[in-house]
Amino acid sequence: MSNALIEIKDLKLYFPTGKKRNETKRLKSLRGRAIDIYKRNNSMAKNEKETFNALLEQFSKEQIPDPELRGILTDYIALSKLHGEKLYVRANDGINLVINQGETVGLVGESGCGKSTLGRAILKLYELTAGEVFYDGTNITKYSETKMRPLRTKMQIIFQDPYSSLNPRQTVGEIIGEALLEHGIFKKRDDFWENYVKEIMKTCGLEDYMIYRYPHQFSGGQRQRIGIARALALKPKFIVCDEAVSALDVSIQSQIINLLNKLQKDFGLSYLFISHDLSVVKHISDKIGVMYLGDMVEFTEKHSLYDKPMHPYTVALLSAIPETDMAKMRTKKRIILEGDIPSNIVVPPGCKFHTRCPIAKDVCKLEVPRLREVEAGHFVSCHFPGTMQ
Repeated sequence: MSNALIEIKDLKLYFPTGKKRNETKRLKSLRGRAIDIYKRNNSMAKNEKETFNALLEQFSKEQIPDPELRGILTDYIALSKLHGEKLYVRANDGINLVINQGETVGLVGESGCGKSTLGRAILKLYELTAGEVFYDGTNITKYSETKMRPLRTKMQIIFQDPYSSLNPRQTVGEIIGEALLEHGIFKKRDDFWENYVKEIMKTCGLEDYMIYRYPHQFSGGQRQRIGIARALALKPKFIVCDEAVSALDVSIQSQIINLLNKLQKDFGLSYLFISHDLSVVKHISDKIGVMYLGDMVEFTEKHSLYDKPMHPYTVALLSAIPETDMAKMRTKKRIILEGDIPSNIVVPPGCKFHTRCPIAKDVCKLEVPRLREVEAGHFVSCHFPGTMQ
């Protein structure tokens, strides 16, 4: 019997732009540069069309030793495959993931890589472009809003921004207890309802007297506690923690992390923990997934990821973690990636990371690497996994 609570298969979330990719100028430029290099080394040059066709044929047979010319032809072939295709914002691009009961899966990556979108897609706050989502073995991909309603008590989210996620016109008690009334668990103005809300507030570090206060009367950290209390009120089985501790001071972060761990043990909760803080993710997670530009590039047990990262992007991320040990700090190699994250509309051909990867080769520009199991339980999306260890 499977222990999987959440399972997603080849999940894609694309937002169409209504435009097509136009690479005419770039293809013409690359073609001209290739012919110029050929003419520079060959006095008996044919006409341009024949010359370029001959170059492509030699490239396919791996008969071009000049690295500059080989690079230009690689770019040409890669771009020609994408020319004229429809453009989409590729928020999530074919992700596979399993979260077991009572397990915490951490999710890390740069801003804009699709972490929060993935969490909301699992909860069906966004409609999928392709793929499937399973909850406790049941395929909920095509569930309507009405059919999803009973599952809302079992699947909750702690939003990233405590300012915009709380209704400024509701009191704390109304914010936390609204879902309890909506799902018919308590009746309005019921003493049991108020006592239960106060109990949840106390669990999350909020005092009883705060129940009648409004969000603007709280600090950012306290607002985040209100959001956590709201998510816990329905006693769900699965919670998406979208930067749940990012707005808190370090001392308060540890209290919330300990609270989440305690609740997980007490109620058998499962978490998808999204964060930029690699140290926090390591502390709370059982498994960790690394995302880049909508793709899952590495997924494994936390100790395996931190002790033996396989993907160049993961290696670069881990090198950025501050060290308190002076001896380790002196020997630690900091890897600084050059350039910015490419557009998730006009994505690079081949591996999306090749524009910033220090070990990229020609094949990285042409072929998209698939997420494959390199070692037992260690999945990597790279043509040359483990090269940068």
